[in-house]
Amino acid sequence: MPANAYKQVEYRTPRGLIRINAESSWEFINSLDFEEGIGVFPHYRSMLWDKKYILRLLDEYKGRIVIAHTEDGKIVGYIAFSHPIPLEGWPTELIPLLYEMGSIEVSRNYRRMGIAKKLLEVSMADDALNDYIVILSGFSWHWDLEGAALSKHEYRKMLMGLFASVDLRHYYTSEPNVLMDAANMLMAKVGNRVSKEDHDRFLETLFSFKR
Repeated sequence: MPANAYKQVEYRTPRGLIRINAESSWEFINSLDFEEGIGVFPHYRSMLWDKKYILRLLDEYKGRIVIAHTEDGKIVGYIAFSHPIPLEGWPTELIPLLYEMGSIEVSRNYRRMGIAKKLLEVSMADDALNDYIVILSGFSWHWDLEGAALSKHEYRKMLMGLFASVDLRHYYTSEPNVLMDAANMLMAKVGNRVSKEDHDRFLETLFSFKR
C-alpha cells in the first residue's frame, strides 16, 4: 500500500476547519463519528458507512482511506483505495499494479466547498502512486443526483472535470458494468514509473472483459 508523503492537511471552509488525513489507522477512524450528511442517497447506501467494512478494507484488502473530518471528530468526506478483487474481471497478474479509487463521498452538508477536490489532491499527491495505475469506475446508480439537482449526464460531466483536475483521464472499455449506462465511465492515471509493457497490458485488458 502506498504511504503518503504527508499525513494531514488543514483546509478552511465556510463551516469551519477541516482536517484531511492522507493516512488513517483503524484506531483513529474508529474514534470518529460519521457526520449526519454522509451516506444519504435516495437509492444507494455506501458500504463505508459500516465501520466493519472500513476495517476489512484496511486489513483484508490492504487498502487506504483518506478522511476529511471536523475538529470535533465528524467524518465529512473520504476516498477509499484498494486493489481490485478478481471477481471484478481484471486479470490476476494485473491486479497488483492497479490501485482502485473505489469510493469518494462528501457529506451533503459540506458540499460545494471544495472538499472533494482537496481530498483528491491530497490522495494523489503521493509519489508512490507513480508505481501504479490508479483506476476508478463511475456508475450512475451510485450518484446522489437528487442532492446535486443534476441529471446523470450533468453529474458525469462534473465528475469527469473533478477527476481530470488530478490528471485522471477517460478510457473506453468493454467492462460490462460500465456499458450498462451511457453515463457510466472508467477513468485512470498511469504512474510515470509504470513500464510501457504494463501500460500496454492495461490498455489491452480494457477491451478483454467478457459480457
